[in-house]
Amino acid sequence: MNKPGMTAMPTEYEPLAGSVTPPNCTGAWGPVYQATYDGSGFTGLAVQGIFADPTHKLVQAVTAFPDANAAKAFYDRQVADWNGCKNTHIKFEYEGASTEADLGVPATTAGILTMKLNPTTSATTGQQCERNMAVRANVIVDVRACSPTVGSSGLSIASAIADKIKTAGIYGLRGV
Repeated sequence: MNKPGMTAMPTEYEPLAGSVTPPNCTGAWGPVYQATYDGSGFTGLAVQGIFADPTHKLVQAVTAFPDANAAKAFYDRQVADWNGCKNTHIKFEYEGASTEADLGVPATTAGILTMKLNPTTSATTGQQCERNMAVRANVIVDVRACSPTVGSSGLSIASAIADKIKTAGIYGLRGV
């Protein structure tokens, strides 16, 4: 994200908590939220946040499914959900705090689902985010990058992760 000094948080292995209104836009809002992944059949995940508060925030995740067909079915549901949420104002709530954002229009770039988000309640002037999701073998790559100059940072990060996943997929995540 071209920001020296970002701090990596510990890797977590469970879906993230929080709720989005409208609920069908949870996946478009951010990576690996419980409301998006519960009941999806995933077998394991790894998620990590990397921050330079308050301006630069990245959440990157990979989620394993039993096979490539299950991962593709999940991805296809997300494509439909993101398209159903285009140009929608959402509200995210977690532990009494809330954030609001305007979702953009999803597109696919180099095989990666991409959407711009504009936080409307951010303390950082000009804050913008990019959501990205890709499917490779049995794996979903799930990324959100935010900064005042986000550009295509999320796409670059999602692409770099996806490029490391071989056609055999990932079967070594916790819980797999």
